[in-house]
Amino acid sequence: MAGELIHPPGVSDLAELGLLGAVEGAGSASVLGFAVFDDVRARPFLLPYGAIPGIERQGYAVDHALLRGRLLARLRALPHVTTWMHSRVIGLDLGADDHASVTVTTPHGTRRIRARLVVAADGAASTLRRLAGIRATRVQLSRMTGYVVRGTPPYPGYGNVFLGGPAPILAYAIGDDAVRVMFDIPDNPDGLDAPARNAAYLDALPAGFRERVRQAIASSARLVSVNATVIPDRVAHGRLVLVGDAAGSCHPLTATGLSVCTRDALRLRQALRDTGGDVPRALARFAHLRGGPQVTRMALAGALYDAFAARTPEMRLLRDGILRFWERSARGRAASMALLSTHEGRLSRMALEYAHVIAYALTTLVRHHGRLRAPHGVLPSRASRHRTLWGVGRATMRHAGRAIKIWRLARA
Repeated sequence: MAGELIHPPGVSDLAELGLLGAVEGAGSASVLGFAVFDDVRARPFLLPYGAIPGIERQGYAVDHALLRGRLLARLRALPHVTTWMHSRVIGLDLGADDHASVTVTTPHGTRRIRARLVVAADGAASTLRRLAGIRATRVQLSRMTGYVVRGTPPYPGYGNVFLGGPAPILAYAIGDDAVRVMFDIPDNPDGLDAPARNAAYLDALPAGFRERVRQAIASSARLVSVNATVIPDRVAHGRLVLVGDAAGSCHPLTATGLSVCTRDALRLRQALRDTGGDVPRALARFAHLRGGPQVTRMALAGALYDAFAARTPEMRLLRDGILRFWERSARGRAASMALLSTHEGRLSRMALEYAHVIAYALTTLVRHHGRLRAPHGVLPSRASRHRTLWGVGRATMRHAGRAIKIWRLARA
């Protein structure tokens, strides 16, 4: 399973790079924002891209194989570009100051290439990162299974997120009559079969859509991926630079992977232009340009996944705060989508929105005259309420600590 949904900033970047045709046209679906279902019996919380000041385009979702084929076709048509299919990097030498040497196996034999710059765009499990000796911290979060369902999602035109099950479920159209449905599976005794064996997963979906998903699970092959946080200790070494998920990845709940890839292409181009093609200076400049937004991306994905996937009282409280924030505040919805779409990359903005979420969460606990109550009746005693408040404090410190760690690595 790989990236298929790209936010409007990524679409704008593709247009800037001359690659917009890869996501437009037959076989792709427009994405206008996200519809978040906390309860399938109620209307979803709508988070439209159009609420974000400065957004000029919509998002798109495309089957990954189709997207990859279209991008390759357009790349082959560009001047000064050579593509080697069915080839793999097996060696990397960064010992020289003025070039890197790369060994590549091809269908026609092994080739050794010298280059002024090597760009590692080979994903979260990057082979080039390993060959370069760049260490990375990897924490597995969950696994994910995906299916294609015929028809449209419950809220057409939007990415649909369902929170009523054991873990988040994401569904979005990838064509006129096809929907990708992805189940997040944390630790579960049923493993990858959990969506079929654990009724709570399908019960989180609206009735009509639920039956179509049930049929797809029973009759079609599934795609599988591992969701992990990957944080390299640097994004450049010698004449090699990491971009996209090779330079750090997070849980796909926020669907930021493709948009980060396109933005990294523009950042690297800008860095090379700013430094007159001086590669060492350009790579330092690139690391600086992406450092702040990457910290925000990783911290946001971690905090949001914790709130939506964990089933502890404190995470349920934070989740209620997020949903209440979206329900009550148009500005809050716009600010959240600016962060989720990568349009806004400042950590200070995320911290401000997190503070608003905490405030909204606490209002679900506090009645008149400071008396405490339990959201959804899940906190029956005063001691439990105090433990929940303490848990929220610990979670906040944990999220802050995670952001500081990522920030330090980003500046290394």
